[in-house]
Amino acid sequence: MDTLVLGFELCGTYQQKTLATSTVYGTQPFTSVRKIRGFLERNSRLFGAQRARAAASYLVDGSASPRETQAALLLGLPAFYGGYGLGMPSMNYEISCTPEAIAISGRRTLRCDLFWPEASIAVEYQSREFHSGDLCRIRDSRRTNALQAMGIAVVGLTNNELESVEATDVIAETVRKAQGVRFRTAVGNYHARKLRLRRQLGLPLYPHETFAPRPYEE
Repeated sequence: MDTLVLGFELCGTYQQKTLATSTVYGTQPFTSVRKIRGFLERNSRLFGAQRARAAASYLVDGSASPRETQAALLLGLPAFYGGYGLGMPSMNYEISCTPEAIAISGRRTLRCDLFWPEASIAVEYQSREFHSGDLCRIRDSRRTNALQAMGIAVVGLTNNELESVEATDVIAETVRKAQGVRFRTAVGNYHARKLRLRRQLGLPLYPHETFAPRPYEE
């Protein structure tokens, strides 16, 4: 799984501490999925090439952060690996806005963090770093409304939800319903595989923060 995570980083627009002194965003990709797969095809006799080719079949270009990578792998990987089996999404997929969407967002194009084009559903990762503050909330609201005006369903995914097994289960089921499919797997010990994948990705089973109800004020 570490190799796959590194592949997302190499094909993405961020660099973690393994490649930089601290996580950096908005960088140019080191390579692309097409180039990696092409190299493996041309060098199929190299030691480990077959295993690498299997992993590369799940690589996606365009991840913008480690959390987006975690979400894509968690939601997209087959049940055999502990994923939800939704199929690998397109990442930071650019969509041309309709006139109605332009009127709402003021933009000609919008990008979806994780997007399943065949189901017209997007999962938007709402990080603390880039989605806090009134201006960010206004921007996110206009963006969501613009996407919905184009018939695209939008599901938000917070850090707290990504760290919760139960919350991620619900979000995965929402995407699955939009795809019009039911979750069926013949894989044994699926729940154990799911927990194993979370550990491999460095995700806890329960969120570090909870939203306990506030006591009534007198």
